[in-house]
Amino acid sequence: MIRSFLNAFLPEDEYKRMRILYFMAETTFLTVVILLLFGLSKYIFKFAHLDTEFLLLLGPFFMMAYTYFRYIFSGIEHTEVLNKQDYRKKRQIAIKRSLLVGLVFFIISFIVKGIPISYDEGIDLIALPIIFILLYFLFELISLKRSVKKNKELDD
Repeated sequence: MIRSFLNAFLPEDEYKRMRILYFMAETTFLTVVILLLFGLSKYIFKFAHLDTEFLLLLGPFFMMAYTYFRYIFSGIEHTEVLNKQDYRKKRQIAIKRSLLVGLVFFIISFIVKGIPISYDEGIDLIALPIIFILLYFLFELISLKRSVKKNKELDD
């Protein structure tokens, strides 16, 4: 194993580790190309209104989002799910995890924003965690279904 600080963030499974490293390399390449294109367009085509500081701040978020979505859609997260019983168990775990993370999100929002004093603030305090729960569960479910499909293909 190569010694790197990234080992703290990567899974122990060698296949998952290599796939994630490939995803990170892809996103780094794409980010460099996009930033070069924006940089060239600003100086060659004189796009003075182009906010390069904002684009530079978007770089890390793009890199994290790209790697996350590639990981979710690759179907490598749940390697142990092979039948319907395992699928149902993992789906129940995903529901519980989504609700728990949504509750933590709600508590943090409540601590940061405080007690809502208007109707709009109350809707914000309730609606954002609900949307977060739904999106989190949706990504978990997509990852689970892709993993089941990939595991069946590998099993055949």
